[in-house]
Amino acid sequence: MQKIVFNEAAEYPDLLVIAGEYSGDEHASTFVRQLKAERPTCNICAIGGENLEKTGVDFLFNLVDYSVIGTTEVLKHLRFFMRFLKTTCDWIERNRPKAVCFVDFPGLNLRIAKELYRRGISHKAGGNVKLYYYISPQIWAWRAKRRFRIAKYIDSLGAIFPFEKECYRDTPLEVQFLGHPFLDEGYELPVHYDPEGPLLLLPGSRVGAVQKVFPIMLEAVQQLKKLGESRELVVIYPDDDILSILEKQSQRCKGLTISFVRSGACQIGACAALMSPGTMSLKCALAGIPGVIVYKVNTVTYGLAKILLKVKFLYMASILLKRAVAPEFLQFSAKPKLISKAVRAAMNDLAIRQQAADDAEELKHILSAEPQMNVVRWIQEAL
Repeated sequence: MQKIVFNEAAEYPDLLVIAGEYSGDEHASTFVRQLKAERPTCNICAIGGENLEKTGVDFLFNLVDYSVIGTTEVLKHLRFFMRFLKTTCDWIERNRPKAVCFVDFPGLNLRIAKELYRRGISHKAGGNVKLYYYISPQIWAWRAKRRFRIAKYIDSLGAIFPFEKECYRDTPLEVQFLGHPFLDEGYELPVHYDPEGPLLLLPGSRVGAVQKVFPIMLEAVQQLKKLGESRELVVIYPDDDILSILEKQSQRCKGLTISFVRSGACQIGACAALMSPGTMSLKCALAGIPGVIVYKVNTVTYGLAKILLKVKFLYMASILLKRAVAPEFLQFSAKPKLISKAVRAAMNDLAIRQQAADDAEELKHILSAEPQMNVVRWIQEAL
């Protein structure tokens, strides 16, 4: 069993950042670098992944390695998460950072916030540690009542979608729209549309989901070959653990030549994308790359999601545009033959290509709403 040990801070830290999955780790590393540049003396500690560790902060623990999704998966790792929660709260109680910035990952982060409140450590419980939350939990998609719990424990929330502020209008929580990080000045999307480029396979960044989704993607690609499509294949992966899974699964598929590219290593041009509905899928949509969504999870998790979800789509581009932007093949409908036909259309249909380009412009317009402040200034208010 993994031993959880955090280093003690050399001095009272200004800020503790907690990111529990790859996308949150990526976003957190961006604002941490900006914060360090503007405030070099700021003492920052972090729990997250490789991206945060590379910023040069006092890195305490790699939580991204334990990122899971779904009720069944969480239950399998329950003992670890309970020990992690206690270790984290004990560390905060001893080291007393001025502020904690939670980044997404609400299942665990909100439990940490609740425990800090229970112990009287957090600002809202009369303590001296402010709790900030960057990237709102998707309360507009499911479990909307969480907004009251968030308002009880959190001092300020930084939203990245312009409509999210309205979701908290009936709570006393301070919510700031900080703009979407993909539209920040100087940010360059890691993908672009190239009609002659490869087919992108984007199975995601969570081990459990990748193990279920990637085999379906590979079968769909094999079906594509039978339809006469032999486009180059490129898989973007977040870390070595995911790469190991992808390579092992791809070895079972003879006749497929796949290039594996680490996320952020270079910009990739693609003619289409076969993708899980995660962060990379929104990047593809903003780049005007036509695509197909495929997703599969544990049956119990899927059944609960069907009951709880309040949105028609999983693809963020479709949610934002309030219409089907790409075909979604979910759970029992994730059939390789059906998926391959949709991917073939995305690769070759001129009308689909043009619609993807139009959708990209509309998405940029939606997400380019004027932010109230930037994320660095927002966090500095807590310090």
